[in-house]
Amino acid sequence: MSVVGILALGLAVIFALVVLIAFPTVQVAVGRMASGTVIFLLGLGLVVLLLLAITRFDPTPTIRQLAVAQTQNKVVDFFTLFPAVNKDRYTVQDVQYQDTDGDDQKEWVVFYRFDMTDGRSPYAGAIYDYDRGDPPVLFPYRLLPPDRDYLSEETVSLTLADLVKLGEIKPVPEVFVTGNAGGINTDLAIFRHVPNSLPWEFPRDEPRRYQVIGSFRGDGGVVYDASSKTVTVVNRDGYDRSQLAVQTTYNLDEARGTFMSPADPKQLGAPASSQVVFTFGMPADILDSPYPEKLVLGFYHTLAQKQSSTIKPEAFLTGQALIEYSRGNLLYFGFPDVSGDVNRVKITQLSYAPKTEAFDASVSVLGEQPRFLTVDVSFESQVGASIAQTPKPIRWVATLVNGKWKLDHRL
Repeated sequence: MSVVGILALGLAVIFALVVLIAFPTVQVAVGRMASGTVIFLLGLGLVVLLLLAITRFDPTPTIRQLAVAQTQNKVVDFFTLFPAVNKDRYTVQDVQYQDTDGDDQKEWVVFYRFDMTDGRSPYAGAIYDYDRGDPPVLFPYRLLPPDRDYLSEETVSLTLADLVKLGEIKPVPEVFVTGNAGGINTDLAIFRHVPNSLPWEFPRDEPRRYQVIGSFRGDGGVVYDASSKTVTVVNRDGYDRSQLAVQTTYNLDEARGTFMSPADPKQLGAPASSQVVFTFGMPADILDSPYPEKLVLGFYHTLAQKQSSTIKPEAFLTGQALIEYSRGNLLYFGFPDVSGDVNRVKITQLSYAPKTEAFDASVSVLGEQPRFLTVDVSFESQVGASIAQTPKPIRWVATLVNGKWKLDHRL
């Protein structure tokens, strides 16, 4: 029981105590027990609960041991199945009882931590099944991502969904293991149950009984869309300073029933799309950003949504760029030479070179303030009915105007 649960129970006891004191008729309803005895027992219980809360005593192991003893040791306690001598190597964190292979019998899904440290220790998992042997053998089938990777660093959760239906006579769910760190779903591993031996043979886990058909990791988040069977991964590598990220979308290969590559099942297949995005959405004060690469993304983002955006595209511009925009010259900004509104812009590449920035003698809050900065951008776009892609990156020069960055001209 958590500390919050103990405190909640303690408050319930206090409430019951108040009711007993305030309403004598309730005391009669309790039974023949003297009211003083009832009050004493309730007060004693409250003291015990408060002591448990203060000392942070976890009664879960004791409750679990009592449950095992009550069933005359007829249940499996996976927390003690992992020997105490190995507690520095791995510790069980969670056990779930689910039908993971569609045989109408539930298996034990055990998540445990290994490489124990004081920080974020990685998670691993295994499914214990008893469908083989005479008498049955309780055998572990590992949930192992490619390259023997871990499942999560902070917490894990389990869901079952019938994603792949190839060759199924009856529905067999896929095992989804989601890892969370810092309140964000950063990991997703999807496993498909594939029989790896004949029913009368001894159980084995080579080849894997639960084969990975998708393994994703993104420090900006991983999201699975059940309706489209797509996984979107957001990674901030290379864009940390400006809180931008690369958003990559993967589609399920329906013909093969996997997200993995046909050439190498240990690698993800090619993404369906990839673009640079704001990790946490475009900030309302983006025009004050000290990072020109963020302004470039903001300009194109606003240009494609100028009907709904409160910020006008021209607010990002100065110099020659502002003149060309005022003329309606979209060709200057990398769009096809056609008439119409910009309906869509997908930034496929965005890069900057902070090491080549030129500095003046002033020092800002963020350190030395550069006089100008170049940003390279490539994108796919739709203007009217015309869809196009920039043949080569566009290099923008950003400059400071009254202490704020603006896009000035192209090189």
